[in-house]
Amino acid sequence: MKFVHVNLDEFVSGSSELKNPEHKFWLIETDDYGSNNGLPPVVQKSIFFGREVGAADRKLLPTYQLKSRTYLGPTAMDAEMAFLMANQALATAGKLVYDPFVGTGSILVAAAHFGAMTMGADIDIRVVRDGRGPDCNVWSNFKADNNLPPWRPGLKR
Repeated sequence: MKFVHVNLDEFVSGSSELKNPEHKFWLIETDDYGSNNGLPPVVQKSIFFGREVGAADRKLLPTYQLKSRTYLGPTAMDAEMAFLMANQALATAGKLVYDPFVGTGSILVAAAHFGAMTMGADIDIRVVRDGRGPDCNVWSNFKADNNLPPWRPGLKR
């Protein structure tokens, strides 16, 4: 293994702001420590260096956590996972997000946060249509999270 010493002063000029940095750099080392039950290592030890270009907005999660919802089912998607899915779907204003297995609407609530129009269906229409009564259904999850109605004002159920 070869080690190289780099003097950062040759490349960087000026002062460093450690409390509120403009750029964050990370050095990540893979873990090859510990025993592998006598087998050869599966992955060679690697070191990665990179700049952070984005981070999660973790302030949203307490607002949308499941325990704040009025209508939950056994398959309600966790808020963090629903936001990951909405991000991967690029849910934004002007886009339509359709969930064919809507259930209690967890994924649609996350997509609606980003401004997407939402629509869903479920094999058991009673879950969507009835819920547990007029004040405890998929629509109440949107109201509980202070989102706009999934389509537009004045839309009849």
